[in-house]
Amino acid sequence: MALGGALVEWNDARGFGFIEADDGARYFVHISEVGLRQRRPNLGDRVSFVPKIGEDGRKQAASVRIAGATKPLIRPVGKAPTSRPQSRFEWRLPVAAAFVGLLVCGWVLGAFPLWLPALYLLGGLLTFFSYLIDKRAAQAGQWRTSEAMLHGLDLVFGIVGGLAGQIILRHKTRKSDFAAITGLIAALHLLFLFAILGGWLDIRPMGFALGLN
Repeated sequence: MALGGALVEWNDARGFGFIEADDGARYFVHISEVGLRQRRPNLGDRVSFVPKIGEDGRKQAASVRIAGATKPLIRPVGKAPTSRPQSRFEWRLPVAAAFVGLLVCGWVLGAFPLWLPALYLLGGLLTFFSYLIDKRAAQAGQWRTSEAMLHGLDLVFGIVGGLAGQIILRHKTRKSDFAAITGLIAALHLLFLFAILGGWLDIRPMGFALGLN
């Protein structure tokens, strides 16, 4: 029996998302199940679909129809599909590399005590796995980690892991507001490290407070 609902999550680059049915249940949907489409699915689209249970046991949508679509998407014979525009410059990778370089050089030169790179390493690992857990939760339609929590982990010495999580997992990279806050946090950490390197900031009191000196 067909159900109605709305597309509430959609990853166009990977071709999948989630439908929230009119009865409140969430169903995973893949682009291969969307028929009679004149365009790519968009958030908020009203759809009809046939519910099913996938091999992994979760609810999935089959034979999905976007409201208003009346004919299949047809391309001219012999014409190759138009390639998707290239994404804008990916700034996260060079920024993450700059952090690693700064931390290593600062420690080698004696400007950073060993506990500072170690703090960034531990914070980065915790933050990366938090992004991984949130990514998997998004794909499974389960409870998500709040964006405030992810940014909080970035701020508390987890910025390198946050950048790595966004790059490697391709998570939160399409949300401009999230990226802007990530960039601000990264800039604050870079200023913090440069201030130590330049001798303008003494972090020995921080080490004593943390019991690391």
